[in-house]
Amino acid sequence: MLDADRQRCRQLILELIHSDVPERRRAGLLALGPVDDAEDIEILARAAAHPDPDVRLTAIETIVDPSHDDRAFRIVVSALHDPDEQIRMTAITRLAASARPDAVTALTNAATDTQPRVRARIAYALGRLASTSATPTLLTLLRDTDDRVRDQARDALGSIGDPAAIDALLTEATSPDSRLRAQTAKALAKAVDIDPRAAPQLILLTRDNNPMVRAATLSGLATVTGSAARWSALAIALADDPDTTVRQRVAVVVHHLAPDDASTVLHRLANDPEAIVRQTAATHLPH
Repeated sequence: MLDADRQRCRQLILELIHSDVPERRRAGLLALGPVDDAEDIEILARAAAHPDPDVRLTAIETIVDPSHDDRAFRIVVSALHDPDEQIRMTAITRLAASARPDAVTALTNAATDTQPRVRARIAYALGRLASTSATPTLLTLLRDTDDRVRDQARDALGSIGDPAAIDALLTEATSPDSRLRAQTAKALAKAVDIDPRAAPQLILLTRDNNPMVRAATLSGLATVTGSAARWSALAIALADDPDTTVRQRVAVVVHHLAPDDASTVLHRLANDPEAIVRQTAATHLPH
């Protein structure tokens, strides 16, 4: 239909956008994307400032890719300060996917948002953008009063992996709080190919006295690409861990950490004394 009568379609869409009925306005904004004329960005800019938060949200969701359009980028950045929390969350997500260096500045400027959920999303977005210029802000968020914010900041610091980020993670890896050590293990694994200090600390965490920490470290290492040769012996050794959770985690990740020995390890775990380990191993064995 768009190809057959593009101008007529555009006229109908504009009529919907200028309707007094909120549902019709939202439908028009959603339909505007496929038309994509030069002035569409101005229509979306007006919609992003509309009194109805549903209209503003739709505008931020449907605006053209801010990665390459400066006007769209500015509109999305402005939405970081919208009074509606969901609109701010959506703007953060759009900026996280933009890969623009100036998105880091915009997000760090918004990192004092009053809502913990928004601050956590900002930390996540800064991790995706992975710019070392975000480290100071993430270090501040690492001291946030909300667990969700701290967890996302920790993970983001692992993604960035600059010396200051790793310094903070190494400190947290020795915390008396086992949950914190487990979360830090996953973050440190992201930096194992960036900072040489990460690997020795991860090895220590696989020997932690808390099985939750040992299992979390395995999960983190399994996300590292090209890690099989480095962690194979460790995965094989942990297949004999005294804790059920750790042995079960080995069954899940052994294909990533020790692909050449995975079949042998899984067959051994398929005869484990604990049913949950046997079931997990059987699931991961080739049929």
